Parts: sequence; C-alpha cells; structure tokens
Amino acid sequence: MIVLVRHGEATHHTQRLTGGWTDSELTGFGIRQMERTAYHLRGYFQGKLLTSPLRILTSDLRRSRQSAEIVARALQFAGEIENFEFLREKCNGEAANLSEEEAKKIYSKPAPGPQLDHRNYPGGETRREFFHRTIQGLDKNLDLTKDNAVVVTHKGTIHNILFHWLGMDIDEAVQKNISFSIDAASYTILDINRWGERSVDRLNCK
Repeated sequence: MIVLVRHGEATHHTQRLTGGWTDSELTGFGIRQMERTAYHLRGYFQGKLLTSPLRILTSDLRRSRQSAEIVARALQFAGEIENFEFLREKCNGEAANLSEEEAKKIYSKPAPGPQLDHRNYPGGETRREFFHRTIQGLDKNLDLTKDNAVVVTHKGTIHNILFHWLGMDIDEAVQKNISFSIDAASYTILDINRWGERSVDRLNCK
C-alpha cells in the first residue's frame, strides 16, 4: 500500500514566487492543513495489519519535509524519514526562488501542440525528463506493489506516480489528455485489490 501525500500550503503560494525547486516552507495554514491530513491518516492506519514495515519517504524540499514530519508524529512513526531529490517537483531551473513577475522575463513560451520536450526556463526540466527522473528514482528506492509507504511530495510528482501506477508512460498520458485533481495536503492511496489488480483506493482525500 502506497499513500501519496501532497504537502500543505507553502510560502511560495502566498508570496507569489514560482514553485518547482523553490525551497519554500509551510505557512501557518499549511501546517494546520497537514495536521488535519495526518489526523485522518492516523485513523486510516489504526487496525491495519501491514505485511511489511511502514516507510515514510519525502522530497528533500522543506515544504515536503515539514509535511512528512507532521505525518510521522501523528502516526508515531519510529523509523527514519527518507529524503530524496528524485521526489522533487519539476525543476524550474533559473526561475527557482524568483517572483512570478521575475520568472516571466526568462520564460520560454512553447510552440502549439504537445509540450513534452519543451523547457520552460533555462536549466529547467522538460516534462519528459521530469517523468523519467521520478520513475527511475521510484524503481531504485520503492516497490510500489510490495512496500507499505507514505510518500510526501508534490503535485506534479504525484501525477507521474499515478500515471506509472496505471500503466501509462508520459506520452500516453499526454496523448489521452489525462490529469488528476491533487489539492494541497490531500492524500491518495494505491493498493493491490483482492483480484491482484492495481487499484486507486482513494484519490485527493482531505
């Protein structure tokens, strides 16, 4: 069972900074959001008989690490929270830490059509690179079908994991115009059902 958690509201949201690799932290409201989410997750895990020890993995950006720490406390998690760069949001290169207005000056507008290989900002990732970075990191560090884990991360990263879980690569997801609503401080649960099928047990819960 894999629980995907998006971090709570962060200072880049309220200060009108770009997101991506901007290393923002949770706002006071974001902390309260995560405390509520952690409370719901504690209730979900109560009485669960896990087939393997629970792990908590997080993006190494502060807003995600803070969110993971709140969840860990609520679950009385005694292990070590695992921090990974591969769980970061899509890299926005030179736009990281800039205001939205400043970032517009270096933004590269894409041509019409699929944008999988377009680079929005100098030094940033394309959507295809972002997807493969996420999935290659997962394959090295987590078994989605056997591990029990809470993965605290970002909206785009959760999209990548969901596409992969459902058997799609990024080309197919874009071609079919598929997306998911993933709100701040929401959680999504992936599990194998009794028929051995990959199931999205819950999506965007708060």
